[in-house]
Amino acid sequence: MNPIIEVQNLSFKYSETGAMILDSVDMTIQKSSITAIAGLSGCGKSTLVFCLCGAIPKSLPGIMHGNILLEGNNIKDLSLPSLAKKVGIVFQDVDNQLFLPTVEAEIAFAPENLCLSYDEIKVTIERVLANLNIEHLRYKNPSQLSGGEKHLAAIASVLSLDPEIIILDEVLSELDRENKDLIIDTIKLLQQSGKTIIIIDHSIKHLMVADTILLMRKGKIEDRIEVDEDHELLYNRLSDFFLCQGV
Repeated sequence: MNPIIEVQNLSFKYSETGAMILDSVDMTIQKSSITAIAGLSGCGKSTLVFCLCGAIPKSLPGIMHGNILLEGNNIKDLSLPSLAKKVGIVFQDVDNQLFLPTVEAEIAFAPENLCLSYDEIKVTIERVLANLNIEHLRYKNPSQLSGGEKHLAAIASVLSLDPEIIILDEVLSELDRENKDLIIDTIKLLQQSGKTIIIIDHSIKHLMVADTILLMRKGKIEDRIEVDEDHELLYNRLSDFFLCQGV
């Protein structure tokens, strides 16, 4: 099976004299999978995310070596608008990602900036609201939503361009149990619809949502775990990984 993402010997640092943030990273992600990337703060996982969505090196400067292939196409050869249609990202601090007066306006924002027609935008809004079952949030102001609903609004804005890959950067970390369940159910729904999901997190419980877990340490992928083993054994294996790093 051909991976939807293939990272080949990827290294990155922000300046010539700076520390190596990513060090010879090799990894593959299969289409329609849920992959978690885990590690302590400073291990390089957020930088890796910026590389996967094309922000590095197209928007954030630095020195990058190696290749990232999206469906066989080198990310270096794709424009930012093209990448936005392939990879969407939702950040932990979702309040910085939502700035319009209604959820509907958030969904319409990206298509409007790509100069799609009114009819196309209308169809997009209806599709996204229906797919996420959030028609009831359509005219709500995002600032007045619960934590989970805010993340749903951010996911909806990303889905407006119908990307195949969705990156969720620690979106579960500050939510209560009810809102976590809401987002986890949405993640599973998106996978069932054919989307490829990448979760960035360091909570063992959150990692259990994934099909595959990639463990990072000091800019490297140290281990790859397929989540098909006994969950108690998996929990202990992940606990050992984090404890060995001083957690």
